Amino acid sequence: MRKYLAVLLGALLILSFAVTAFAEDKTDITIGGKILIRGWYWNNVSGISGTNVLPVDGESASTYSTNVNLTVDAKVADNVRGFVELETASGGSANSGLFYWGDKGYGYDSKPNASILIRQAWIQYTGAGLGMPAGIKIGHMPISVGEKQFLNNERFGDDAILVWIDPTKEFHLAAGTVKLSEGSVLSHTDDLDGYVLIATYALDKDNTIGANWVWAHSDGNCPSSVTDSGETDDDGNPILVPSASPNIDKLNFHNVGLHAKGKVAGITYAAEADFQFGKLEALEDPGDIVFPTSDLKAKGWAVMAKLGYQLDPVNIRAAFAMGSGDDDATDEDCKEFQTLQGPDYGATARLVHYTQIYERTVRTAAAFAALTTKPGGNTTNTGIANTTYYNLGFDVNPMKELAISIDGFLLRATETGAIEDILSEAAGESVDVSKSLGWEIDSKISYKLAKNLNYFIEAAIFKPGNFYKDAFGAEKKTVTQAVHGLSLTF
Repeated sequence: MRKYLAVLLGALLILSFAVTAFAEDKTDITIGGKILIRGWYWNNVSGISGTNVLPVDGESASTYSTNVNLTVDAKVADNVRGFVELETASGGSANSGLFYWGDKGYGYDSKPNASILIRQAWIQYTGAGLGMPAGIKIGHMPISVGEKQFLNNERFGDDAILVWIDPTKEFHLAAGTVKLSEGSVLSHTDDLDGYVLIATYALDKDNTIGANWVWAHSDGNCPSSVTDSGETDDDGNPILVPSASPNIDKLNFHNVGLHAKGKVAGITYAAEADFQFGKLEALEDPGDIVFPTSDLKAKGWAVMAKLGYQLDPVNIRAAFAMGSGDDDATDEDCKEFQTLQGPDYGATARLVHYTQIYERTVRTAAAFAALTTKPGGNTTNTGIANTTYYNLGFDVNPMKELAISIDGFLLRATETGAIEDILSEAAGESVDVSKSLGWEIDSKISYKLAKNLNYFIEAAIFKPGNFYKDAFGAEKKTVTQAVHGLSLTF
């Protein structure tokens, strides 16, 4: 029923635009793109992809990669636009935007191990047939809401239908439906659908406030559900595999976000608060399903605030964020802040959300990432799930072509009770886990060599806290990571 309503709403909007006169201009087609070549370096990490990447006393590793993006932006009329973006993908992966140099042992004088996949493909139609500016956008596109603390699927995008109206110049209203996961097209029990409402209001030219509501619904599919395969690994641990659908009875998860962004008396600011509610209903007979085996009630929350002030030539910044954690693994309350930040893939594919190493490269403090994309739950790319950070940083431009940014982060797990419960059950004795995740210093340097051509360096060090030793027995070795490269846009 919800799908039919979305289609009907879109059809009504299209019909309402029929009164809009077509532009007489010729089609304006713009070809663009980007070539991004990067060299990567890591030291003292157990890997750069997969689960439980930990700080270890290990050897350094390095590689080179290339991203290629090609875009076609077709403005057919003043109110009709189509956009297509193609992007490289290593080995045909839907969660890769690059290829590695010399990959797969093809040897010299060979093409790279790269496929070309679609990153964006959408149509946009705008008009004023409703007596006010309105529009519809349909296709595959980057998706995010608010200040992106909860939903940020901008790296590879989602399939969506978005409609909007602007009752006044300052007031913007939007609604959308997003296909988060599609199994068999003949079954609805393996789907995961998202529904979004967005409202923003511009107080003046510098300040905007907004609210959004995201509803994730499924009649049988929790993407993080796992089943015991009946086999064990070399250490005797059960091998878990993705659960077939239906693996739950029903999922109705809600996130309400309030946000603001702007500038007052020379001080820039951004803030967001998110509140989560809803329920995951487990199957009456879960069988061999390991997760979930019982109902879960969403009770997560998160807050974030950022400030900045320009003292020429330096911009000084400060930020604080806290995502809730779970203090009890045995009850039905899921108090950990759930995030949709994209796939748990390799560090080379993920975006930097705040830190270059923690959250992007090593395992985070997330314990119950029930709504994330990886079976068993993401352990990286989880945003501020069960994480509290304090940040100080500055930006400076010593010369027109040169930009430098330095950031320091103090990181703590918001709660460790649930992790302690899990570890204590496995060990058969009480286990205490520190909340200290550690600290990190990040740096970014960019130099403009020529028009649209930049050389950059991103370097970071992460000093892990006792959390990693207590929870995983990891060695508290300082992790270092560096990325440098050339970026050409056209």
